[in-house]
Amino acid sequence: MKETQPVPLPDDRATQAARVADYLEAYPYSTQKEIDTACDTGCISKVLSDMPRAELPGMGYLLAYGWREQLCASGSRKRKVRTYALLTRPQSRQQDLFDRT
Repeated sequence: MKETQPVPLPDDRATQAARVADYLEAYPYSTQKEIDTACDTGCISKVLSDMPRAELPGMGYLLAYGWREQLCASGSRKRKVRTYALLTRPQSRQQDLFDRT
């Protein structure tokens, strides 16, 4: 008897961005490494750079950027890493809401 495999769900950039936004809402000021570990987007830098771009479908997020010091080199040095936080989600467009036809 042939076993059927589940069909994978589409994982387009808008879906990935929504997943990242949900994570940033719960854990603000996270690093790229933390976000990528939790959200598994494939290329987190592309998702984060596309999220503020309102001209792309499903995008238009407003992000805050910051810095955090992290220990490296077995704790003997510090380095700054970029952090991200979600400020707002894209506004949904309700076309023809007040148009009288």
